[in-house]
Amino acid sequence: MKIDVGGKEYSLGYPTRKDAVNAELYGLDVTNAGRILSTIDTLFYTGLIAKQPTITKEEATNLQDQYTKEGGDIEEVAQFLLSEYMAFTKSPEVEKKKKAKIVEM
Repeated sequence: MKIDVGGKEYSLGYPTRKDAVNAELYGLDVTNAGRILSTIDTLFYTGLIAKQPTITKEEATNLQDQYTKEGGDIEEVAQFLLSEYMAFTKSPEVEKKKKAKIVEM
């Protein structure tokens, strides 16, 4: 995803599994439903890191605020980032040749 803030273009997303894991290392926890605003802030920040690796959390917050002031839809960005992140929890779309054998222990 690309957004324009102040005439400058920024890329957000988790293009690789490593980027999604890094998001967790930077504090992303999508299981904490009681902290919606913090989760959105962390999604935005960690979504920027893959393509802007030197960005700080403060810079990301300022960028998010500016994007909102310019009429940007943070909910749209958060939904996109969440769906990208969650895609890594699913099996890739390849022909499945192996099946797990479930046994009682």
